[in-house]
Amino acid sequence: MRRILVAFTALALLLMGCGGDGSPVSDRTAEPNQTVTGAENRDRVPETAELYFTSGEQFRKVERRVPRGGGPLAAVAEALVAGPSARERQAGFEAQTQIPADTEVEGVSLEEGVAVVALSEEFSAGIPADPSARSPAEQLDLSARLAQLTFTLTQYERVEEAKLLVGGEPLQAPQTLLSRQDYAEPDQGPVRKQRPRGEKSKSTEQIQKRLAALRYLPKSAVDGLDGYRTEQAILAFQSWEGLERDGIVGPATSAALAEARKPKPGADGPSRRIEVYNQKGVTLLIKSGITKRAIHTSSGAPGYETPTGSYEVFRKELRSWSVPYSVWLPYASYFNQGIAFHEYAEVPTFPASHGCVRVPAPEAKIVYRFASVGTAVVVI
Repeated sequence: MRRILVAFTALALLLMGCGGDGSPVSDRTAEPNQTVTGAENRDRVPETAELYFTSGEQFRKVERRVPRGGGPLAAVAEALVAGPSARERQAGFEAQTQIPADTEVEGVSLEEGVAVVALSEEFSAGIPADPSARSPAEQLDLSARLAQLTFTLTQYERVEEAKLLVGGEPLQAPQTLLSRQDYAEPDQGPVRKQRPRGEKSKSTEQIQKRLAALRYLPKSAVDGLDGYRTEQAILAFQSWEGLERDGIVGPATSAALAEARKPKPGADGPSRRIEVYNQKGVTLLIKSGITKRAIHTSSGAPGYETPTGSYEVFRKELRSWSVPYSVWLPYASYFNQGIAFHEYAEVPTFPASHGCVRVPAPEAKIVYRFASVGTAVVVI
């Protein structure tokens, strides 16, 4: 049963399409004061605990003192559910939580290696009780909420699994018992969504040539086929020019294409950099102060906004696994904690991610190659 979650979330990637150090955390920390024996040690509250929050699509692990009283597991669970502190949410730390506000811990017990956590109904806000009724996005959000609790509670050797009760009922996720192994990277790698190819025409080829001249398409993509890559290029153009974003070249877009110029970088910074325009939904690849490519992207949704500021790419992974969300992030270039540029199946015309910058599949490899370690990133 425990492998159902991995299979379910792999299916979610096909249907839809952004941590502290951003890396998957799978090591188990020994319980403090392990050298002390006896029953009284089992109820001792540790001096500090590791709380698993999120940043982008990865964990942001925080070490925090926990209040004494009420039992160690209850104290740790309550500290996690309370969420990051104001300092931990600030720029440079970027800790977030997927657990809804106002969630309360109603009780925690340990039964033969299983931490049973009773939570108020707020925990499952926005998530249907029936797993078959959940959308892929809802299942991913629930996965992250459960991952935060599972990893926080199983940092202790005597806790092997977690079981959640919401409103007094077991939460189906789709299974009821969760361990760190349920969030392990699957053997099967990412599967790219197959998209139909449109009709070939001279008019499409002329549009593509104009988009390529304006740097919204590479010249190699000029093939006359009306497909997904051309649609994404049109969306980027419409976004940059302030037009209605529908991916269709109607009269207004056609007129704008005839008069437009290449997107001009607007931020200060190194001559080679990446500029992310959160609200426009456009990312510019800049070399020698000139825009080499303009790409349609989608950054953090309300509540998960991609933080503005200047950063540098510090880690790259061809196949990055999001532990809390249990989803692949191909061609990932991390530039701020667990926040990265990465390929995603769906890149809508509005900010929709958990803080990362979603890149359409045809452009993901281009962004990945451009974003060398140390490349400057300016989020506007």
